[in-house]
Amino acid sequence: MTKVLNGNFYFPVDGHFVSQKQVRINEVLQDYDPTLQLQWIPPSDRSSNDLAFRVVCFPRGGAPYAVCFAEEADERLLARVFEADQTNSPNKLNFIDNYNKALELVRAKEAYEARQEDHELAASILRSSKSSYRHGGIDYERPGRRY
Repeated sequence: MTKVLNGNFYFPVDGHFVSQKQVRINEVLQDYDPTLQLQWIPPSDRSSNDLAFRVVCFPRGGAPYAVCFAEEADERLLARVFEADQTNSPNKLNFIDNYNKALELVRAKEAYEARQEDHELAASILRSSKSSYRHGGIDYERPGRRY
């Protein structure tokens, strides 16, 4: 079971934190291809020159294999996955295009999550029987409230 502490996810089994950005990158990978998964390699399982993250493909009916490795789970990792998925030969312009696409996808995912939070807040306000509601230092009042 995971716990959220200061915006990070904590896994009590191995005692490590996973940031919200890493979770979002994994969600973008899952949206792009459900067979892909972002994995963090604990320091005890890697040598000093190994990278910290890997993307693993779990094809149906086949053995899992590593797609790419990276030091950080960010847009560059997504660009490398997009680059590995292309059939033509990768060049620098393709990487830049893939990086820009990865930035767009991450920003779209962030905007979607913010929109979901706004919807949840609005639903909570509408369900409330109070005549006013305070969230994040902002007072929300129902129409027709007398002062």
